[in-house]
Amino acid sequence: MKLAAVDIGTNSCRLLIAEMMGGRPVTVLKKVVTTRLGEGIQESGWLHPLAIKRTVDCLINFREIMTGYRVEAWRVVGTSALREAANREDCLAVAEDAGLRIQVISGEEEAYLSYLGVQHGLTLDRPPLVVDLGGGSTEFIYLNEPRLIRSVPVGAVKASEGDWPAVRICEAFREIFGLGARFRENPLVLVGGTPSTLVAVKKGLAEYDPELVHGQTLTREDVADLYNMLEAMPLELRRRLPGLQPERADIIVKGTLIVLLIMDGLQKREVTVSESDLLEGVIWQLAGEMVNT
Repeated sequence: MKLAAVDIGTNSCRLLIAEMMGGRPVTVLKKVVTTRLGEGIQESGWLHPLAIKRTVDCLINFREIMTGYRVEAWRVVGTSALREAANREDCLAVAEDAGLRIQVISGEEEAYLSYLGVQHGLTLDRPPLVVDLGGGSTEFIYLNEPRLIRSVPVGAVKASEGDWPAVRICEAFREIFGLGARFRENPLVLVGGTPSTLVAVKKGLAEYDPELVHGQTLTREDVADLYNMLEAMPLELRRRLPGLQPERADIIVKGTLIVLLIMDGLQKREVTVSESDLLEGVIWQLAGEMVNT
């Protein structure tokens, strides 16, 4: 049985097709397309018609791919940009006309699904504090006691478009940073395009390979060095940097700054990067529902 998950984010649309084998999903295809649905939303509060068109065109392509792979069940979820946009119904309606129903999930559900993906994708000695750094929001999740599930409306696209200084980012995370002592002994796991890109840039990957990224660690020194290098580099040079997708070049500096500030705010000297995230969480959730029906 093949299942699929689609994540419509602020910066990109992602597709995961997995086949259930022995009760576990095995990845068949993973695809990422930069659609920048949340472009300009911080200033206007609205989704731009061109951004909606880019996103729906991508979804139509994903649907064709799922049909070609004979996917039996899928779920399409929308996150930060669709949660916040005053005209989100425009995007939902166009997608529905194209045969794809989008489920806009809360920040808390996004957090839970990301944690579920990490839980099934990494083997760790202790329960992790998971941070999902997206384009428009950042989720913090710890599901043991004392539980923590928070979604903060700060992400790489939003901070880049608004040119947020470090002090403003820290203020947005102030409540979370105040809880840092609770998680001193727990590993910090990051998911999202920014942390994955940082590993790829550190390794100089000319071609992105998730297997070479998943489970890798970044030290605080690694992140600081990468931030200083990227911040000093002109945009056109960043676009040609091995490991960095050209479409991400304009948001990677603020994204890296967010990673650095989170590590400092939570007093962590290293972070583990997981390629298993919300998409895998949706697949596990969907698989459970299929078994119970």
